[in-house]
Amino acid sequence: MKRLFHSWLALGTLCSILATPVLAQNSPGDTVRIVVPFAPGGPSDFVTRQIARPLAQELDKNVIIDNRPGASGNIGAKHVVDARPDGLTLVLTTASMQAINPILFPDAGYMPSQDLIPVGIIGALPNVLVVHPGSNIDSVKQLVEKGSAPGASLNFATFGPTSSPHFYGSLLRHNTGISASPVAYKGSGHAIVDMLAGRLDFTFDSMSTSVTHVNAGKLKGLAITAKERSPLLPDVPTLKETGYGGDVEPTFWMALQVAKGTDESKMNALRQAIYKALQDDEFSSSVAARGVEILDITPETLDDFVQKDTAVWIEAAHAIGIKPE
Repeated sequence: MKRLFHSWLALGTLCSILATPVLAQNSPGDTVRIVVPFAPGGPSDFVTRQIARPLAQELDKNVIIDNRPGASGNIGAKHVVDARPDGLTLVLTTASMQAINPILFPDAGYMPSQDLIPVGIIGALPNVLVVHPGSNIDSVKQLVEKGSAPGASLNFATFGPTSSPHFYGSLLRHNTGISASPVAYKGSGHAIVDMLAGRLDFTFDSMSTSVTHVNAGKLKGLAITAKERSPLLPDVPTLKETGYGGDVEPTFWMALQVAKGTDESKMNALRQAIYKALQDDEFSSSVAARGVEILDITPETLDDFVQKDTAVWIEAAHAIGIKPE
């Protein structure tokens, strides 16, 4: 595992050399760099690029995006952990990076809860549980009944053990006892092709990629992994409403963090600036159109939220049997 991780690390370093950061805004002062540990174009990358503009205005600094993908986000995060803690280098992290990566990759060389400090939650991205319209399944109850029948063997998409589709699919299997096996895909695009063709029984996918297909009638939404219904899919209930949400409700949030050792005054300034940037109307409307929820996590409640919600994710991860690779 160590040899594999270091191979990913070398590849990530090469990719970062070849990558060209994207300038969010020209303004006086030092440049703030946000490392996104995923490839460009994904939901987390999109939200980070949207927050860059209002954040640059609040800080009166340039803000650039630096994509450093690989190793389920560990390459980019480790880069920031090792960087000088000057308050100018941030990393985009997710709930699964915070809670599940340390379980899967104990040799990654850092611990998010110890080596990174959150400075803002920039959004939460619910997943939609979808089936093919030709499946004749109209509810989570019917899906569970089909997966619980003698000899049943359903399948669902996964993009890797740290991905939200894998996590939520495994959690549904754990909570209901259905017989279902994950099918590995490189990403949402490949999985959606098979969902649209009816080759998958169900999958959880982000609102940003599923909502168009659901509204067009090409996929059927059974539930969303959110505490409230989405205005983009008002007729789709929350998983908890269906009675199959289980005892825990993990929220797939995205955060900006800095390295441990960052000066407290700089850290507090970032927290205030990010919180204000989240109130920007253009930012709010652009991410809402992709199904992203803005969580009202103030600078004063940020540490408590991350600590408690990470514990929820860890509890759920252990329940579904996630172990080191």
